[in-house]
Amino acid sequence: MQRLAFIMIVVSVLVGIAMPSHRPTPAEVNQQVLIDNGSGPAESYANESSEETSISPSYGGETTLDRAPNGHFYTKASVNGQALPFVVDTGASSVALTVDSARSIGLYVDPSNFTTVGEGASGATRGMFVKLDKVEVAGRTVEHVDGVVLEGLAVNLLGQSVLTRLGGVQMSGDKMVLR
Repeated sequence: MQRLAFIMIVVSVLVGIAMPSHRPTPAEVNQQVLIDNGSGPAESYANESSEETSISPSYGGETTLDRAPNGHFYTKASVNGQALPFVVDTGASSVALTVDSARSIGLYVDPSNFTTVGEGASGATRGMFVKLDKVEVAGRTVEHVDGVVLEGLAVNLLGQSVLTRLGGVQMSGDKMVLR
């Protein structure tokens, strides 16, 4: 079951990467995550244009996301108490974390111990399955969340292991609402 979930994550990531006319480098993708910890290139990128991705939390536990210029929706979620940037990926089965993000939330990650956790279009994908204590997003807390740490992943993915446990996800045009 976990292999199937991981395969779905890998396929959705590969489709997302293949869709844009310009394939961004990992550094460009990370710069487009406009919600950061208040320092570094992402902050300066966010200040360049008012048409970039924004998040508007409301008191009802609802968060409205604007589509970024590259077509993705970005948000920040708290994982085990640590704020992390994410691409909202409705096609991903679970939360996928970069190695650095996993370490920042206190998970022990040793890439030399990664195993094949699924198959993607480019072959075997290496990583490790994890269980996250809690993920907080859109005014909701989801506990005991299935996730995976992936070798070579450039940006965290917020997938169905969280999205299906929220009050709802709605997309219309260039807006996505998380409830």
